[in-house]
Amino acid sequence: MAVLATPPRRPTLELFHLVALRARRKEYHKTGTGVSAITAYSAHRQWASRPPDERYASVHALFDAARARRRRIEEHTIETGEFRTEADGEALTLRESSSRTAALTHWSFGQLATIAGAPPNYLRTLPASIASNAINYGLQRNRRDQHQLFVEPTAPWTVHAITSPRYARVHHDELAGRVLDLMALHPAWHLPLGYKDGEFGAEKIPSGAYLGDRDMFLFLVDGNRDLDDPTDRTHAGLFRGFILRNSDVGAAALTLDLFLFRMVCGNHIIWGFQHVAGFRRRHVGASIQEAWTMSLDTVRAALDADTAAERSVLLRSTTQELGNTREAVLDAVVQRLDLSQKQAAEAYTLAETHETNPRSVWGYVQGLTRLSQRTPWQDGRFVLDRAASRLMTTVH
Repeated sequence: MAVLATPPRRPTLELFHLVALRARRKEYHKTGTGVSAITAYSAHRQWASRPPDERYASVHALFDAARARRRRIEEHTIETGEFRTEADGEALTLRESSSRTAALTHWSFGQLATIAGAPPNYLRTLPASIASNAINYGLQRNRRDQHQLFVEPTAPWTVHAITSPRYARVHHDELAGRVLDLMALHPAWHLPLGYKDGEFGAEKIPSGAYLGDRDMFLFLVDGNRDLDDPTDRTHAGLFRGFILRNSDVGAAALTLDLFLFRMVCGNHIIWGFQHVAGFRRRHVGASIQEAWTMSLDTVRAALDADTAAERSVLLRSTTQELGNTREAVLDAVVQRLDLSQKQAAEAYTLAETHETNPRSVWGYVQGLTRLSQRTPWQDGRFVLDRAASRLMTTVH
């Protein structure tokens, strides 16, 4: 069942694609490598798979848990020759030259095996003593002089991550704290309702805040500020949302993705999902600290800025046509954009089916967006999203 965000008011045309125009001009969506992997099902997969102890009913609760985690785990640099592994029954432990031993998590074991040049999944099938010998042999041949441990300093000692000294950690509580700041300034931002503990049909509670041993995932929506889409025949409005993900153990890059949507189901499938802009940065180098801080500031400024100028651009995009006929439109977009004839035709068909005027810039952009949502490959989605953005910049 879909849950429609409730709109107490509707700004006339504060369409979130304005942020896309700003974002692509400033290019903060390219602060890193790769393209966004966020889709209409990203939040659903988290909702369906997270265990109860990784679910939080509020951003405040997640922030408190993240801060407690940060206080009990510290970074520790160690020389390659100052540690080795040894078997402890059926488990594998890490022993430092000081004789202190520490348990390995499933994730840190995989990292250590990879550093040693051994396949983690295969080692897990072997007796602990054989796996330990294999890792120790690989460590002797490893060229890295130092490693960064993310380890609990008090008993029972546990190593949560083993990374290179160049790994730049962004702590979850820092990010969650910034989200709380945003929510304090704009109380409309909130966690969407979802069925409790990933059980379809259960009681609906605020959901979308997840924190586990490997990563943090936050899904927020602004349900009180819906946006008019002048071509939407249902007049349901568009709403704004973002997904923030981070890992402090090297399991994922730091990403922030902004999008539009029409409604969110109780199982957190996002209907009418339209990716607008995103920030992605690998945890390498000290510059990530400044980069993510500037990115969040830029996003907030873009969301809060006056949109009068861009509003008129969007209104013109609904009347400015790419051609008088289907063939003329296809010829125009193939020449202007990096699209194949097949992609151009498929986008037009979707625009013709769902939009008032598929020949208009706005109508065709929506066709490209729908085609992107149906494309299984990230590279293909990136090409289509980029084409839609470039087409919007041609409005005069």
